[in-house]
Amino acid sequence: MKLKGKVAIITGATGGVGKITAKRLLSEGCKVVLIGRDKNKLTEISAKLGNKRDTLAIRTDITKEAEVLNAIDQTISKFDTVDILVNSAGVISDPTPFHLMNDDQWNLLIDVNLIGTFRAIKSVLPIMIEKNSGNIINISSLLGIRSIANVPLSVYGVTKAGVIMLTKSIAVEYGQYGIRCNCIAPSTIKSPMIEPYLQDDNARQMLESSFPLHSIGEPEDISGVVSYLCSEDAKWITGTVIRVDGGISAKQ
Repeated sequence: MKLKGKVAIITGATGGVGKITAKRLLSEGCKVVLIGRDKNKLTEISAKLGNKRDTLAIRTDITKEAEVLNAIDQTISKFDTVDILVNSAGVISDPTPFHLMNDDQWNLLIDVNLIGTFRAIKSVLPIMIEKNSGNIINISSLLGIRSIANVPLSVYGVTKAGVIMLTKSIAVEYGQYGIRCNCIAPSTIKSPMIEPYLQDDNARQMLESSFPLHSIGEPEDISGVVSYLCSEDAKWITGTVIRVDGGISAKQ
C-alpha cells in the first residue's frame, strides 16, 4: 500500500474517472474525500467503496468558493490534513460551432473546468505550503493540446489548455514548498459524460479504429497514472503533461 495514510481529495468523484480513481487510491492506502454536486450519487459511490473509516463524501459545487472551503474544513476535521488533490471534475458541451455558442454555454465550461480547478487548488495550497509537501494532479484533455477536425469543441479545448498551463505555473511557483503539480491529458475515455456520443455502433467502431491500440480508454487507464504520480516513484516529476490517448497523438 504505497500511499498508506495519505489524504486525497477527488473532485468530480461521481464521474467515471473520479469514482475509479477513488477506488484505486483507497486500495493504495489513501483516505479519500469524494467531492461532487450530486448528493445521491456520492452516497451510492461511498457505500460501494465500503470503507466508512477512510472515506468522506461531501456534496460540493466547485464553482462556489464557500462550498469548496467548507469541503476543506470537513476534510481537516476528519483527517487532519490534505496530501493529494485530484481535479477530475469537468463538463463538456455538445459540439457547437464557436460562432453559434452563447454566453451561458461557454461560461459553464469556464466556470467548472477552469475556475473550479482554480478554486480547488487555491483552497489546498495553504495547507500544503505549511507542511512543505503536496501533490496536485489535474485532469485535462488531449483537446487542450490540439483540436480535431469536424469536432467543434473550441471553448472546451480552451478550458483544458488553461488547465495545462495552470499545471505548469503551479509546479514552478510552488515547487519551492515541496509541492508537485502534474497533468493527465486523456483522449476518449469511457465515462457517463461521453456515453451519449458512443451509442451508435458504427460511430463507435470508427472511433475505436482510429486509435493505434484499436480501443477506447477505460477510467482505470487514468487512475493508474494518477496512482503513479501520487507515489514516491514520481517524486522528481512535476509540471509535466502525460498523454493517455491510445497512441492517437503519435499518428496525427
